[in-house]
Parts: sequence; C-alpha cells; structure tokens
Amino acid sequence: MLTALGAFVNFTNCAVANSERRVNVTSVRINPYPLGLGDAGATFTITATTAFNIAATDMVLNTFSYPLVLNTVRKTYSLCNVTACPVTPGPVVFVLPIFIPRSGYRLTKQSEYFAAVRMPGTGINDIMCVTFRYPILGWT
Repeated sequence: MLTALGAFVNFTNCAVANSERRVNVTSVRINPYPLGLGDAGATFTITATTAFNIAATDMVLNTFSYPLVLNTVRKTYSLCNVTACPVTPGPVVFVLPIFIPRSGYRLTKQSEYFAAVRMPGTGINDIMCVTFRYPILGWT
C-alpha cells in the first residue's frame, strides 16, 4: 500500500493590528498531500515564531471550497490541544486535525479548498492569522 507524503504549501500571513504582538508563521504543511476526502488522521502543521508568551486561547480553523465559498466548516481548538503549553518566546508548532465532513461535498476529481487559521487576541485583534489553499481528491 502506498502512503501519500505530506507537503509544504504556499501561505500568506494576514495583517494583524499589533505587529509586535504577532505569531509569525514560517511554514504550513499538509499531511497527507494531496488530501483525500475522508483521510483519517490528516493534519495541518503550522510552524511559527513568537517573541512573547501566549496565554491560553483558541485556534480557529475556517475552511471552504474555492473559488466558490461552499461547504464552510469552522472548528475551534484549545491552544493546548494543538501545541505544547505554555507557549514561550521562540519557535512553536501547531498541529490541527483536518475535519472535512463527507456529507455535503460533491467531488468528482480534484477540487481546491481555502483555509484560514486564526488565533484571536483581545477585541478584534488577532495574534496570528494565516491563509492557504490546498487540493482535496474526491472519494474513490
């Protein structure tokens, strides 16, 4: 049996209001890649650096089909469930499970999806925000 290997994908750090209080993403990896709909144990691994301690907060994953905004999924994860806590200045790795419900997705060959991962701060200020696109293969 052949196992798909993970791959790094292009990403964009979103603008954040308070740049000295940001988590700067340095890489995004998807495993397996390309992602097959229904792949158990699939993950986004986000590597970043921070110059400050991060208190307990949440990570929010929004994902949907691209370019049409369909099949939106929003998942919220406790920070300590996706990385080692406490988060201190230096490198940090977040591992988020990919949740794609089988119902509602009508894929035949290959489709592209968009993800935005945010770490909300106080008020409307995000501590971290990163966006990227990734392919999903249809059911076989």
